[in-house]
Amino acid sequence: MHRLTCIAAIAFALAACGRSEPAAPTTSASSTSASSAAASTSATIGGVTLQTSTVAIADLNDAVAQRYGIDRAREGVLLLVTVRDAAGNAAEPGDLQLTATAGTLTDPPKPLELRGIRTEGMTDYIGVFHATPPASVQFRLTATRGGSRAEIATTAELYPR
Repeated sequence: MHRLTCIAAIAFALAACGRSEPAAPTTSASSTSASSAAASTSATIGGVTLQTSTVAIADLNDAVAQRYGIDRAREGVLLLVTVRDAAGNAAEPGDLQLTATAGTLTDPPKPLELRGIRTEGMTDYIGVFHATPPASVQFRLTATRGGSRAEIATTAELYPR
């Protein structure tokens, strides 16, 4: 059931971002190839579920990249954070505070700016980390809401094309 929820959340998030091709297969593992599939992790905090996924920038279609101001000529990984209720529906972030860091195995983590995006009543956050393949990119997301705290860590492998 958890795997089905993860797959549905990723597919819905990517559809909300305007992808015209079907979403790539996902796994519930926290790391996978960013150049061929999305890594997905989740946590629940203060009544909302945060779902993270990663996608190689080169895998974004032109419309999505243009809409969100992402330069596809620069290599790297997109971190997508969706905010939903337990059923996968829109949830108001309210007092949700997110901070993120990203880095490669050879460089220390640096703060990663997350931008809020509202589409059809849904709230998502994106962050872009530029890296040159091959690279293992490690993301750490810290969320606080209503006095609760949750952390999500995920890794994406970026391969040369």
